[in-house]
Amino acid sequence: MVFHIDEDAYLLLSQYFEDLRKHFSKLEERQEIYNDIEVRISEILQERLSETKQVITLEDIKEVIQVMGQPWQFETEGKEQAEAPVEPEEKATKRFFRNPDDKVIGGVCSGLGAYFHIDPVWVRLIFVIPIIFGGFGVLLYLILWIVMPEATTTTDKLLMRGEKINISNIEKSVRDEIGGLRDKLGSMASDSVSAIRRAGAGSSSFFEVIGQGIVSVLAFLWKVVIVLTGIFLILLGLGFLIALLAFTFGWTGELMSDNDIVILSFPRMAELLLGCNMPVAYLQIILLIVLGIPFFMLLYNGARMVFRFERIKYLGLTMFNIWVVGIVFLVFFTLSTYKLYKTGDEKRMEVTLEKPGADTLFLKLRAEDPGMKYLEYEKYTFVNDLRTIISDEGELYIVPKIRFEESSDSLFSVTQTLLARGKSQLEAQQRIAQIRYQLATMGSTLMIGPYARLPKGECWRGQTVNLVINVPKGKFVQIDGRFHDLKPDWYYLRNSTVESTLVMTENGMEEISNVR
Repeated sequence: MVFHIDEDAYLLLSQYFEDLRKHFSKLEERQEIYNDIEVRISEILQERLSETKQVITLEDIKEVIQVMGQPWQFETEGKEQAEAPVEPEEKATKRFFRNPDDKVIGGVCSGLGAYFHIDPVWVRLIFVIPIIFGGFGVLLYLILWIVMPEATTTTDKLLMRGEKINISNIEKSVRDEIGGLRDKLGSMASDSVSAIRRAGAGSSSFFEVIGQGIVSVLAFLWKVVIVLTGIFLILLGLGFLIALLAFTFGWTGELMSDNDIVILSFPRMAELLLGCNMPVAYLQIILLIVLGIPFFMLLYNGARMVFRFERIKYLGLTMFNIWVVGIVFLVFFTLSTYKLYKTGDEKRMEVTLEKPGADTLFLKLRAEDPGMKYLEYEKYTFVNDLRTIISDEGELYIVPKIRFEESSDSLFSVTQTLLARGKSQLEAQQRIAQIRYQLATMGSTLMIGPYARLPKGECWRGQTVNLVINVPKGKFVQIDGRFHDLKPDWYYLRNSTVESTLVMTENGMEEISNVR
């Protein structure tokens, strides 16, 4: 790291470094200690820089030396500590890290144990017991593995244990680490010598060689499994990210369903449902945060497993914090959306037929209705099982729901019900009043509008038109062939271009003939 430093400050810092070199000159691990101290000093100096301050001053160096301490202070620390009165120790900063020096899988449990100053065995039991009883221990461990950074430097390890970052503790930590490494190397050497002696001793050498070979093969296979898992995570995360971006921003255009039904892209669907109350961009950002961050972390950790590059410091923790913020906004957005649909109301009316006692009721579409030009329009979507179209004028067109029921008497009758929802009953009633839909009767013919229209710029808030046609048992309904272009959910209409005649039976409406 490069710093701009005053001359007086530079001289004091140089003298401080020279004192450190003299103090640690007799130690074998002097270079490791000196390097860690340098790193810590650079971190402290970096914290003192800002946009308005770019030069290190003499006061900054004095504060650094005060924090780190002078080498000679630690030579007499033991004697003075025994004579000095006990004072409350300043609380050191602590952070969560994964401990690489005592890890079984990822070092999560060992890091938590170091943070809380408890034996890692108890922490491991806390994770293992829920796994045995079908709990969420594995998921929690994986989340912490992603979120918690690994303690790679001496500073990280001191923060993990909550110890002050000064010369004394850095020296002690480096000594312990190197001492532990020496013990491990010594133990490995002793084991190797013992194995060689046992191999030369006689009969047991064959089984030991076989065992070592099996261990080597298993270690190799484990590395292969890690790489393959990493590749799988990369493909999974990358695929989900691309699909999420394409869906969120509507790059795929209109989406086709199994029955050649065109479904509007997400931005247009969001505009239709929520555009009146919230910019669609807000919803897109929330969606990318809540779903995109987990997919990105899958990709990131998969890449680390395959390419074994260094962890990006605090990336997991930062992403987790952003994800939590996204969840908070999603909950707030969900509650706000619920309020938009909180209260519902309906308006029901009976449609008078001129010849309710006729044997056949004729259903036709109103030719003068402005929605007739959209009868074969391909770009439509479904909201709450309702087929909807956005007209050239920006109006929302909704196909009415038409249902046949058996009449309780010998007469045809029609019931029309308009429904809508809103924040209050008054708001729902106002939306019902804005629905434009017309029926007309002529003799025994019922003229039905193909679409119910909503005002320009109005979003969908549960607006629905339900038509219930009551048909006496044994009487007939003849349906115009153009009804098929509306694609109503009538299983008994099997033909697409012909008029259909239906009869009310004990089992409901059934088609009996087709007239060309």
